[in-house]
Amino acid sequence: MNSLPISVIIPVKNGEKLIGRCLESVKINSPAEIIVVDGLSTDGTLEIARKYTTLIFSDEGKGASFAHQIGAEKATQEYIAYVDSDIVLPEGTLAKLYKELNGTDFVSMAAAIKPASVSTYWERAVDWNARLLRARKKIGGLQATLLRKDIVLQYGFDSFITHGDDLDFVTRVQQGGHKQGASSIFVYHHHRADCKSIYRARLNQATALPRLMKKYGVFKPGFWPPLVAAYWICVCIVKGKPNYIPYFVVNGIAQTIGMIKGFFEIIGNNVNGDIKNG
Repeated sequence: MNSLPISVIIPVKNGEKLIGRCLESVKINSPAEIIVVDGLSTDGTLEIARKYTTLIFSDEGKGASFAHQIGAEKATQEYIAYVDSDIVLPEGTLAKLYKELNGTDFVSMAAAIKPASVSTYWERAVDWNARLLRARKKIGGLQATLLRKDIVLQYGFDSFITHGDDLDFVTRVQQGGHKQGASSIFVYHHHRADCKSIYRARLNQATALPRLMKKYGVFKPGFWPPLVAAYWICVCIVKGKPNYIPYFVVNGIAQTIGMIKGFFEIIGNNVNGDIKNG
């Protein structure tokens, strides 16, 4: 099979448990090149990555935004596919996304995310939430998305947004008047399977909310975790799924604490900046 005109970019940090499966699945999809951007991993991530590609770069510990940006700048192909290190692509995924995107007025095509497992309560809750969002054609982040490289370089990634840079990117592309597609093609995501790991992940992600507020304004309900949690709890009741309420309560608590942490990070950075400037 001839290689596709696609540069696959995989940002990763300490992903030795899943990066091998991800890279193997990418390899069988025949992209022209595979680029790994490592976030100063201290486990066996790099050793595994070297078995699949020589195109390995470092984000120098600067985070996802820098990783997405440097990957795009190093890419040589007309199209870029961002793939998270905990994603597995079924064979033929990239070819199908390329067929859906190429020659259309879309600038990106996001694959649908399906859980690799639904054996725990938390995995089932994440899956139920994801299916509702997918039914509404919600374009999320860049977990498994094919994009035109020129659009990626035109809009770039904002280093000020330390987490949620993919949401920021998608928002700015939409504001630019470009159409972004949501495919029905599935990829598999190894969701966090327990309360503790979900709590930590949501808290970490939510530290970006104050930065997004500073950039887009505070009057967006989606930026306020208690409002988001309340909305989803109502959805659970209306849909007859009260068993998933604890999942959204955990999300709400974690994201609220993360948001508060994010506010203090910005204040601390401003204070440190004033001290240095003074």
